[in-house]
Amino acid sequence: VIQTISAVDKDEPASGHRFYFALPASVAGNTNFTLRDNKDNTASIVTKRGGFRRREQMLYRLPVLIVDSGSPALSSTNTLSVNVCDCDSDGVAQSCAAVAYTLPAGLSTGALVAILGCIITLLGKINHDVIYG
Repeated sequence: VIQTISAVDKDEPASGHRFYFALPASVAGNTNFTLRDNKDNTASIVTKRGGFRRREQMLYRLPVLIVDSGSPALSSTNTLSVNVCDCDSDGVAQSCAAVAYTLPAGLSTGALVAILGCIITLLGKINHDVIYG
């Protein structure tokens, strides 16, 4: 897991809305990342690869589809950016800095879906499942 994202509806109680997360059909064949809906209004972004190389590709954009449980169901698509950084042999980033941001998108009037994203600094061995190069 390299990132967890969440959705909220500021107009509803925490237990009032359920959000579903998916990758749009346009990225169904994505070989780099997958999305796991945690069924608690959060989703985890998981890498499918063993490592990333900055010289091959510096930035990956992953669209995330969010659908609410309302009737009618409303949806929004936001993009998570994954920035690959150069690291030294000790896993210290050499040319990037992590920047956190929030992407708001209205699902309905007065509703707010906040995807807590991050331009991820892929360095060191943050996750035992991922080898960074």
